[in-house]
Amino acid sequence: MHERFQNILIPVDFSLNTEVAVCKAVELIEKEESSICLLHAMPHFLFRNNRKYFTEAERKLAQWKESIEDGLPNVHVSYRIPKGPAQKRIIEAARELRPDLIVIGKSMPHARWPFFKTLMPAAVAETTNIPVLTAKPGALHNKLKSVVVPVTERIPENKLKTLESLCARGNVKIHLVTFVDDKNVPAEFSASTLLQVYQWLKTRLHCPVEYSVIHGANKAKALLNYAQKNGADLLLVNAKTETRLQCPNVYVSDVISPTSKVQVLSVQRNANS
Repeated sequence: MHERFQNILIPVDFSLNTEVAVCKAVELIEKEESSICLLHAMPHFLFRNNRKYFTEAERKLAQWKESIEDGLPNVHVSYRIPKGPAQKRIIEAARELRPDLIVIGKSMPHARWPFFKTLMPAAVAETTNIPVLTAKPGALHNKLKSVVVPVTERIPENKLKTLESLCARGNVKIHLVTFVDDKNVPAEFSASTLLQVYQWLKTRLHCPVEYSVIHGANKAKALLNYAQKNGADLLLVNAKTETRLQCPNVYVSDVISPTSKVQVLSVQRNANS
């Protein structure tokens, strides 16, 4: 029995981001005995219109709840409206609910002004140890068919567990990639690890698998270039070591175009790595 995404947390801002996140969550969630929690963080700066804002937010969340449950009658949908910074409230809810996945829609790039970001998906994944999927509007109607998975750890157990959940929804092609340095020398453990992961995927998940060796001083940038070149739909990456670009506070999901179908799924490093 493969792992499944049965409980999903979706941050909601009532923009196109919400539609994207809900669409991706509906695509991935197990359709029986599952749950979705919609979370809208209410800004601190609201004073006089506090009650009016809350009422309107609750009305919109109730509409989303009804819409999702109409399409997925065996999935329970709840919502909450905490007050405060979005990232902090998402982390608090994730620690309380322990969902299998957090799904974030993200329509605006932040590479030019990184210090204005209020939500960093990779940081949420790293802090909560829960996979965080980031999707742009370009992925809205695109079904998941291929995943790029860098193998740079001894055995990427968290990635393999997440791959089980992804492959449970259908046949997904997996691109395993590893890196070489400027002298074309791979890490000492990468070749054997790559072979072990390849064999595990072929025997357990029965998904089509291919592997490649790529170059690049910055892993995140090299992975994104590879995904775009090969038409992949998703990057499954380590939140701490495979998402950050060379610029301070800029992550790979920040530079992906809003029209791109490439999604980023960040997971925490193995506890024993």
